[in-house]
Amino acid sequence: MKYYQVFISAEDKEQANKILDALLAKKLVIGGPILEGPAKFWWKGEIVAMNYAYLLTYTTDKFKVAVTEEAEKASEEEVPMISFIPFEPNKKLADFIDQTLT
Repeated sequence: MKYYQVFISAEDKEQANKILDALLAKKLVIGGPILEGPAKFWWKGEIVAMNYAYLLTYTTDKFKVAVTEEAEKASEEEVPMISFIPFEPNKKLADFIDQTLT
């Protein structure tokens, strides 16, 4: 089985919570923190500076497509940024992910 650390963008903590709640309700992720802070990025030809939020969570290859679909539905962003980073968890984390997402 492949495991992924997932980062999902949101314009603020409220939106990040909305996305996380949608994913948790369908048992697609195990949950995790919402990280906030200042950010700068290119947007429509300009550099934009604002506070930004990301939620950090974990899932498996079985739920990768569903996580993307549900996060995009719950997001209010024009371009939701969803990253899946493959990783090798320790046994206890792998067991926790497997038990949580069954």
